[in-house]
Amino acid sequence: MEKEKKTMAPTPSVDNPLNDFKQLYSHGDIYQQIFKYAVIPILVHDIEMNILNANDSAVEMFGYSHKELLEKSVLDLHTEDEIDHSGEVLEKIKHVTKLSVETSFKRKDGSVFKAEATPCKYILDGQPLVHVFIKDITPRKLAERKLKETNQALLTQMAQVKRYTKEIESKNKELADFSYVSAHDLKAPVTNIVTLSNMISVDAITDEYDREVFGKLRKNVEILSKKVNALNDIINFKATLAYKNERLNFAQIFVELKESIAQQLDEANATISEDFSEAPEIDYPSLHLKSIMQNLLTNAVKYKDPNKPLILEVKTTKEKGNVILSVKDNGIGFDSAKYKEKIFGLFRRLHTGINGMGVGMYIVKSIVDSHDGKIEVESKPGLGALFRIHFKTNIHE
Repeated sequence: MEKEKKTMAPTPSVDNPLNDFKQLYSHGDIYQQIFKYAVIPILVHDIEMNILNANDSAVEMFGYSHKELLEKSVLDLHTEDEIDHSGEVLEKIKHVTKLSVETSFKRKDGSVFKAEATPCKYILDGQPLVHVFIKDITPRKLAERKLKETNQALLTQMAQVKRYTKEIESKNKELADFSYVSAHDLKAPVTNIVTLSNMISVDAITDEYDREVFGKLRKNVEILSKKVNALNDIINFKATLAYKNERLNFAQIFVELKESIAQQLDEANATISEDFSEAPEIDYPSLHLKSIMQNLLTNAVKYKDPNKPLILEVKTTKEKGNVILSVKDNGIGFDSAKYKEKIFGLFRRLHTGINGMGVGMYIVKSIVDSHDGKIEVESKPGLGALFRIHFKTNIHE
């Protein structure tokens, strides 16, 4: 009698592409073997929820032996809060063809996990039975909860930011209103004081000490008047920050500016070289571009070296899609590494011996910042200064 041939499993090896395949035997029930070794946990139960069969993955998932599972009901595997729900699902499956539900199971060791259960209905020998695929979704549920918590935290933070933004806007408005009222209301009385002080003749004051005190008083009144006027100018300027862009030509504007300060340029014996060929035009508010260029130009004249003629180099270039305006002079200069932030402050001056209010560069930086631009400065004492204005994405090709 010929002996039954037994199919041998392939010898495992690194080069064997079938190394991870589960061995089935043709002399046995192939479908029963597929059920047994399926990677998805499967339970089979009757209409009363009594477990009739379980595969190896289900045994591993729940921690019971195969024999122990067959002695249990599906209800024994559910957490207490899911037992009623399980009965509802069983009732629902009688009327629904396809169904997939989320539920909770407990293992033999008492640990609980979330699962997605997909039941399939069959009739075997006239009796109904249910074949249930079980997928552990605990990691997914934990990730969903974490995401929900993160989203909630984000919404809370956004609400706080929104609240803080409103508070800041309110404070800024209060500050702006205060600045306007202060500067505007001070202007008239300060102007009157200046007028009254000018009406008094210094020659009419005979006492030398009184004459000296009055001279200092008049000087400080003039400084106060200039500052109040400067504050009003700044407040008026701030109102222009929402102005719309328009097509502007650098060379044309520069010609107008040179004409407006021609006398100052002559007195400084200025030589100006200009090159706007690389970026001849820009989309920008006219008032703002003129203010930037005028302040840079007059700043160079104001701080020229008294021992040599003023040399100015003005040009535009392109860099990473943006336009850059450069203004370089050979003036008295300053230590930019030390004072590059101070020069842009309101009423901040490095050279107190030169007339000025410390407002021009503050206005330049305010304009540049309002358009998301950037301003750079390089300077050393006695070696002049180089200002570079980076206009953000405003080149016109």
